[in-house]
Amino acid sequence: MELAINLIIFLLSGYWCQQGLMVYTFWNKNQPGSGFIPVIFSVILMIFSCVLLIKEIKRIRMNHRQTSQTASTFSLSRIRPLLPVVYTIAAIVVFRFAGVVVSMFLTSFIWLLFISKVRLSKSLIISVIVTLLVYLIFVVWLRIPFPRSIFGF
Repeated sequence: MELAINLIIFLLSGYWCQQGLMVYTFWNKNQPGSGFIPVIFSVILMIFSCVLLIKEIKRIRMNHRQTSQTASTFSLSRIRPLLPVVYTIAAIVVFRFAGVVVSMFLTSFIWLLFISKVRLSKSLIISVIVTLLVYLIFVVWLRIPFPRSIFGF
């Protein structure tokens, strides 16, 4: 399962890189174009997913040799790699209704509290800081307005 997810992430990041280079401009008139950030992040994601793909293939080969005689059983740990995909889809749905700021705060807070098992106060502080930093970088510094929610913010 992790092999398939890493492969999908690798292919998606390749698509983002292609879109950033070919559709949007990477560099335009001595300044970064709209494809600059997607290309940078997609290349980083491609490198990490490639490393994870190689590690997963090695792990599968090792496990295949050791467990070729035992029967496979279903367990919850097998579907755990799907959790980020489900969580991302839920975040996108929340994003459409609650806006960027609220959805960013909620996704980071819920992930830290329930998935990463970080204490409540620490999760709250980290989520507020991350949300505030992203808001300051994009809205204040780069002057890129976020899409508004149905509540108007």
